[in-house]
Amino acid sequence: MINTAQIAQLLRPGLKAITGQYPTYPEEWTEIFKTQTSDKYQEIEVEMKYLGLASIKPEGQPVSTDTMGQRIVTSYVHKRVALSFSITKEAMEDDLYKTHFPMQAVSLRNSLRTTKNILGANILNNAFNGNYPTGDGQPICSNIHPVDGGVFSNLLPATAFSQAAIEQMLILMQKMPMQSGILSQTMAQKLIVPSELQFNASIVLNSTFRTSVVSNDINAVYHGDYIPKGYKVNHFLTSPTAFFILTDAPDGFKHFHRTPVESDTYVDYATDNVMAKA
Repeated sequence: MINTAQIAQLLRPGLKAITGQYPTYPEEWTEIFKTQTSDKYQEIEVEMKYLGLASIKPEGQPVSTDTMGQRIVTSYVHKRVALSFSITKEAMEDDLYKTHFPMQAVSLRNSLRTTKNILGANILNNAFNGNYPTGDGQPICSNIHPVDGGVFSNLLPATAFSQAAIEQMLILMQKMPMQSGILSQTMAQKLIVPSELQFNASIVLNSTFRTSVVSNDINAVYHGDYIPKGYKVNHFLTSPTAFFILTDAPDGFKHFHRTPVESDTYVDYATDNVMAKA
């Protein structure tokens, strides 16, 4: 509850300035997720295993057979993000700087946007944590993602950010199999880094020659345009060393948008307090 005691200085004339509201980061989660709409309680996706490799047919022998079927089921359960505040009638009437306070529209917008940025980044912040499994029972980054007849890895061993590490990740993603074991044509699109790695990312992706070596070999990552969408800094990543490459896989990270932002302001009949929520 915001009352006159909490805004005591705003009840007095002659304030030089009222500060505290600064620009906030934009919706950085949109660089990670593709947004789709939903009108259900949850969305469910099934990853199928399709036909595997063909084989050479021996003379006089029957053609080999294979099967298809569902493998990984992923559920997306919607969460509602909300915030509210209330202010007394006296505080509203006695505030001499009504044009500056409470700026509820800006403040509520910043709160909701920052919360979504944190929730979006947490998908990557927990990417190595076994307590946050995906549909196949493994965290997002794992060296034992199951496929029929084996496993595959989308994770490098603990490696510092470098051009060599980027090259190894590019090789690794080009070996990603489908559930059938057939290689998928999966290519890199975008590098996501924390603020601590933004300058290193710029050097690696924009240098025409190899970095941190005495020879003048070309920078193959740059000349081959292996990461065509460049790098994006996410200020809500908690690890200063973890970095991620997003691919062009058609069913990657998804964000389902069910309800648009709604805001409402009303006066409580019993108290005359002004209530606002979003």
